[in-house]
Amino acid sequence: MSDNKKLVGKPDRSRISANEAYEVNYLAKKVGLPAPLVKKIIQQEGPQRTNVERYLRTMKANGK
Repeated sequence: MSDNKKLVGKPDRSRISANEAYEVNYLAKKVGLPAPLVKKIIQQEGPQRTNVERYLRTMKANGK
């Protein structure tokens, strides 16, 4: 499903699309992990930004 660039706001910011390379690349750069790994985590944890970022913080804290 394509992202409608005209629909922006809180609902759009609270989700991450694993199918949008720019979203995956942004998050990968932000957390310092490779994009393919971040994409896999998004698919595993679901599109909610809070869940994905919580998982990534836990992963980095555990040294993985």
